[in-house]
Amino acid sequence: MVRGKNTFITGALLKSIAILTALTFIIVMSPISTNKKHTFLGSALSQNNEAGDEPHLLQLRLENMNLRYDNMPNQDTIEKTIKELNSTIPIDGEINYYNQTKEVPWSTRRIGIMNDVLFNRPDIFTVNEGLHRQVTDLKELLKMEFIGVGREDGKTKGEYQAIYYDPKKFKLLDYDTFWLSHDPFNPSKYRWAGSYRSCTVGHFMDIASGVGFVLINFHLDDQSDYARQLGAAMAKYRAAYEYETKQIPVFLVGDFNSESTGERSGAYLVATGEKQFDVEENLNEQFLKKYKHSLTNFEFVDFLHACPVQNRMGNFATFTGFESSTKYYSRIDFQLGGHPHNGDELKWEVVRHKTGDNWYDNSYYLSDHRPVITDLIIRG
Repeated sequence: MVRGKNTFITGALLKSIAILTALTFIIVMSPISTNKKHTFLGSALSQNNEAGDEPHLLQLRLENMNLRYDNMPNQDTIEKTIKELNSTIPIDGEINYYNQTKEVPWSTRRIGIMNDVLFNRPDIFTVNEGLHRQVTDLKELLKMEFIGVGREDGKTKGEYQAIYYDPKKFKLLDYDTFWLSHDPFNPSKYRWAGSYRSCTVGHFMDIASGVGFVLINFHLDDQSDYARQLGAAMAKYRAAYEYETKQIPVFLVGDFNSESTGERSGAYLVATGEKQFDVEENLNEQFLKKYKHSLTNFEFVDFLHACPVQNRMGNFATFTGFESSTKYYSRIDFQLGGHPHNGDELKWEVVRHKTGDNWYDNSYYLSDHRPVITDLIIRG
């Protein structure tokens, strides 16, 4: 009888511990945003759990980085670069910290970028400014597939806005590229823009959970403020269509060449709904018809804003240049999540957000931009 009683008590105790552990996991993994403007996933999870539902959840780490285009091309193979690496460990007291301020060739930088990305372990990794050699090098080094095309011919010429993913984890359902111009379905550029500007759109599904999402990656113009605003408006219009037709989260990442405040903030403000842009007047008619939707209040939310303040970390500036001076530091690389403002609760929530490093104390610059990394929870 005593043994049976102890067994009952032990079983009850274990059951209580299991319940407390499950509740703790939900609380830790589903922080509520303090931004009252948006309804985030934490409250939705609570309501579903009360109803006895078990939503499919996807924990996603998203990283984006402007690679800096390969402007010092050579014929060095990956094998040659690795073979020539210096394996000597520096002697303490003899290191001149942060003294390598000059840009070095891509053939050298690619190994450092590979190691940084692999250490960060993103589920999805996106790049800007990658030329064909760069995106194919990373495909080999990261052991990931990518989508995207060269912006100058829609094939291999010019910079890619590539999206890397693991096909063993994610199923690519569809993808395409459009151009940020008045002729979006052909390689083209806005009249006053400095360069051709393109946008890669990918529709993915996590194989294990069945949770889907759409990711949009672009690189806005560095010369024309109107071209930047046009590009942001086109991406937002396309994102609203994707959300309305697929009913899954839509994310926008990339180099905006636009700060969030100040004289060069136009594109960011258009994307986040803080600045009006007449799409009917300014967007290509065929583009408007193809991606027609009814979500007139759709906008993007900055992941930094959506992240609980205690979980924001790393640097602030994402652009540094290749100098030791901070004169040109600015935050121009962003990750944003779509908000339909139609009464739907968001199916995504930011857990933590970081702007990483591009320059380590005894090495060269990996790029003139820093990587941006966000941990998300997405509900199916």
